[in-house]
Amino acid sequence: MNEKGGFGLNYAEDFTIACAINYLKREEVLQYFINRVSFYAFNGGEMEAVALWATGIVIECKEAYGSRIIAVTDKKVQRISVKYVTLLSELSASEKPSTVDKMKESFYLMQEWETEMMPLVDYPKTFGLDEDNFLMLTFDFNLLCRMNGVNPNQVLQYFIDHISLAIQRAVNLLEYKETDSTMSLFGMMLLSRSMQKNKLPVQQDVRKWYSERLLELDERLKKETVLEKRISVYKAFYAEWFQSLMKNLN
Repeated sequence: MNEKGGFGLNYAEDFTIACAINYLKREEVLQYFINRVSFYAFNGGEMEAVALWATGIVIECKEAYGSRIIAVTDKKVQRISVKYVTLLSELSASEKPSTVDKMKESFYLMQEWETEMMPLVDYPKTFGLDEDNFLMLTFDFNLLCRMNGVNPNQVLQYFIDHISLAIQRAVNLLEYKETDSTMSLFGMMLLSRSMQKNKLPVQQDVRKWYSERLLELDERLKKETVLEKRISVYKAFYAEWFQSLMKNLN
C-alpha cells in the first residue's frame, strides 16, 4: 500500500497506518514536524524535547544520505548569518535569563534573521503535497536543510520512512530500548493539545477491540525471541486494524 504524494512523497504503509490508528491527518503530522525544527537547538541552545528531536531528524537525514554541503558565497548572506549565529550563541551562553526566556528570545532573533535573509535567498515557502494541499516551510526548517545539504523532500521522506508502530513495539517488547528521534517526536504528537484538538473522529468500538487484542498479542510475542518475526506479526496486526478502520469509514 504505497500512495504517492503529488510532488514525490511516498506515503509508506507504516506511516499511513500509524496516522490512521491514532486518528491524525498525515499532512498535520508532517506540519507538526516542520514547525518544531529549530536552528537555535541545532546551534546548542536549550529547547524543549520536541524541538531537539525534530532538529535531530534533519541531522540524521543528512547522515543517511551522505549529503554534500554547498558553501554560501554571497557576502551579504554570510555577514547576516554570522551576525545571528553569534547573537544566538551569546544567548545560549548567557547565565541570566531562564531557559524559557532564552527560548522566547531565540524566536525573536530567528524572526529578525528571517526578515533580513529572505529577500536574498530562494528558500521555498511551501511544499506541495498535491494540487489542493501543501505544507508551510518555516525559515528554521529551510535553513537547517540548506546547512546540512539536504532538501525538504528528502527530510520529509526520511521522517515518513522511519514511522513504524510495529517496529517500535517489537523492539521494545522484551526490554525497553530508547526510541529514535522520529518515533519520540511522533509519541509527543499523540500528547500534543493542538494535535488532539484536530483529531479525526474516533471509532471507539474499533479502538477498544484492537487495543485489547494488542495487549494479548504482546503476551504471546514475549515468547518469540526473533525480532524480525515479532515485527512481521505486529505489522500484520496493525494492517488488519487499519483495514477495519477503513471499512467502517466506507
